[in-house]
Amino acid sequence: MDIPKLKVRIREKTGKGYAKKLRRKGFIPAVLYGPHLEESIPLEIELSEFKDLFSKLSEGGKVITLEIVNADENKEREVILKDVQRSWLKGGLQHVDFYEITRGEKISTTVPLRLVGEAKGAKKGGVVEQLVREIEIECTPEKIPPHIDIPLDDLDIGDSLRVKDLQVPPDIKVVTHPDEVIVSILSPVSEEEIEKLEEEKVMETQEVEVVRKEKKKEEEEEAKQEKKKE
Repeated sequence: MDIPKLKVRIREKTGKGYAKKLRRKGFIPAVLYGPHLEESIPLEIELSEFKDLFSKLSEGGKVITLEIVNADENKEREVILKDVQRSWLKGGLQHVDFYEITRGEKISTTVPLRLVGEAKGAKKGGVVEQLVREIEIECTPEKIPPHIDIPLDDLDIGDSLRVKDLQVPPDIKVVTHPDEVIVSILSPVSEEEIEKLEEEKVMETQEVEVVRKEKKKEEEEEAKQEKKKE
């Protein structure tokens, strides 16, 4: 698979004010750092370019070549996408972190988990619950897999699969805690149990409403007493 390229520019200015101006113009502030860089390099990326890169990364690649169009030297640098920050209010992209890599040197990164097959328990009506969708690994950049498959076929109702059960190549070290549960096959919930849960939820809501009304009544009474004292 060809390594995707992304055109970026070195930012002339830094700070929140300049970052806001960039976003209004359709750019994203970013930063490049790594173990062999004396200091981080502030960057800016055109939003449309970055979205196009994302579509390429969805095919399974991890390594990116940054093409720094206004750099005097070292215009191309191999990196991995380390972090993408979004606005928790609007959901828009706010900032991107790139980590420069060196071929042959180990790095840590996350890899998505992909469920494969149909669980034995699911065929009996059980529910497949995936608790972990990616794990952290450590390896050289060229060994980073696009994803790790989770075979479900042998899992019955009540069974679960943990991180330590994963089959990964010997040159990949899994950093995520080995006892963390990735996927479980839960017992099917009957219609009677669903109705019971819904009834309990309604009763809890009604109880909360009664308590709220009583509290409001007490507060109004206290306010009346205070007014009389005045």
